[in-house]
Amino acid sequence: MAYWAVLAVFLITALWLILINPGTPRRKRMEAFYPWYIAHRGLHDNSGPSPENTLSAFALAAERGFGIELDVRETADEELVISHDASLKRMTGFDLTVEKTRWRDLRDLMLLHSEEHIPTFHEALQLIGGKVPVIVEIKADDMKSAERIAAHAADELDSYEGLYCVESFNPKCLIWFRKNRPETLRGQLSEQFRSLPWPRKLIGFPLSCCMFNFLTRPDFIAYDVHHAHLLRFQVFRQLFHMPAVSWTVNSPEALAEARKDFDCFIFEGFLPGKDASERTRDTEKERDMTKLIRKYMLVSGRVQGVGFRYRAAWIAQSLGVTGYVRNCMDERVEMELQGTPEQLELMMQQLRAQRYIEIDQVEEKRIDPVEHEYEFKVRH
Repeated sequence: MAYWAVLAVFLITALWLILINPGTPRRKRMEAFYPWYIAHRGLHDNSGPSPENTLSAFALAAERGFGIELDVRETADEELVISHDASLKRMTGFDLTVEKTRWRDLRDLMLLHSEEHIPTFHEALQLIGGKVPVIVEIKADDMKSAERIAAHAADELDSYEGLYCVESFNPKCLIWFRKNRPETLRGQLSEQFRSLPWPRKLIGFPLSCCMFNFLTRPDFIAYDVHHAHLLRFQVFRQLFHMPAVSWTVNSPEALAEARKDFDCFIFEGFLPGKDASERTRDTEKERDMTKLIRKYMLVSGRVQGVGFRYRAAWIAQSLGVTGYVRNCMDERVEMELQGTPEQLELMMQQLRAQRYIEIDQVEEKRIDPVEHEYEFKVRH
């Protein structure tokens, strides 16, 4: 009996490790977020003129040099808006739900004690404008809507010129991004889920253990800072070395404690300052800008319909090259590449060596480097 019990425990543990294995997270790309503190729902004050998830809260965060975490939901007429709660009762006093209300009926509602209104996702991205990193939490409360909301969010983000990643509690959102926007950094949100009612508690355990990682292949895990002691979280960190984002740190003391287990910190309720190591990293980034060059390129040949853009993105990310690639209307491909001369030369060598890709001609010119650019994007 003891033998079978040990065997059963071994098999269950092995299966669990297979399910939670994230694959190969893109740790190097995630490092772009590490020097930044991320303001939870913007730099907000729910008792003042800048409540959570409003344009003024986002503007304040950007002005103070903080990254921004925001929540995206979909209205009844499929407009993407910024709202954490499904219900609008807490923020507006009206007993409405975002998903069952049309945008025209939401846009004039004032939030809490302010003159602020619910912004659209498009308005929020326009205001932030790439000045600081953005963590986009996609709120999809059911499996049926998850893929649709993920697709709509991706459409908005395709034209956004800034550092961002997406995260969600709903694994189906991440599966959609893995399949349709593989270049986008994606993260699994999780916690202990103790407060879920039955029967939702049945799904809470596998979500808490991130047992859908084998399908989502997340680049990072975003975990409740109060649950970092859990064995499951420590397995993610110690065994799989997953980048970890903490939510939500609410005091300097909690921030100091969170540094032991997390790489990036979402905060609210206080203003964190930069420590000496972060100031050093910022200085090194500024100094490294002097070593970078940027090139604009038009590539001719067999470069459309052969996976050129996604191979370019994969090569760029592996080499640390930033910029973008997109198809032109005349069968050529347009790129901007930023890195050291050696990185750019190596990238073009690897592109030329790709199967099915045939580069006949490259028109290029040097342009000014772009500061605070941390990733390579496929534009659509």
